[in-house]
Amino acid sequence: MADQIRELLNVYDAAGGVVGSMERGDAKAKGFAAGAVQLLLVNREGRVLLQRRRDDKENGGLWDKSVGGHVQAGETFDAALVREANEELFGRADADRVVLVDDLHATAADFRPVRVSRVRTELGLRDIRYAATPGRPVINVTYHAAMYLGWTALALADFRPQEDELAGLGYFEPAEVDRMLVTGELAPNMAFLWFALGGLATRRG
Repeated sequence: MADQIRELLNVYDAAGGVVGSMERGDAKAKGFAAGAVQLLLVNREGRVLLQRRRDDKENGGLWDKSVGGHVQAGETFDAALVREANEELFGRADADRVVLVDDLHATAADFRPVRVSRVRTELGLRDIRYAATPGRPVINVTYHAAMYLGWTALALADFRPQEDELAGLGYFEPAEVDRMLVTGELAPNMAFLWFALGGLATRRG
């Protein structure tokens, strides 16, 4: 956790321009907007891949988006998403299993099994989560968040989830994600992403 707090991130102005870099803990404490990437990944049956957070992490024990993370100093949102997806789903930033595309439904021209496309970017998004500290206090931070949809034909056994971040992965029907949201099984910051992209993520064709 100490290494994560010292992670050097881009910080942004209200219009989304990079104004410098700052350690993660300082950026959050001082109220600067950091950059975040968020992905919903869907398989060929229209089921949504979710990750379960480790108990000792923020939102520990809850189910969360397929991939999420911070934009490091000097990174673009797109580069951060590809790095985080390779890390969280395949265990290494250089796993080279994820490709960014303009159209998820176009004929695949790349061998990589996870295809992702940016859908929208939200500036000044208020993010609420449980802290990874005793008592799990609720904290809030401000993000400029780039949101992505993705497609894959991989089975669960084909992933190699990042052991120091995730307790596991699972595929869920959209109706099950709806139920988990209202029963409190999802991370609180998953709600906006699901409201914003859930319909698109599960649209067939």
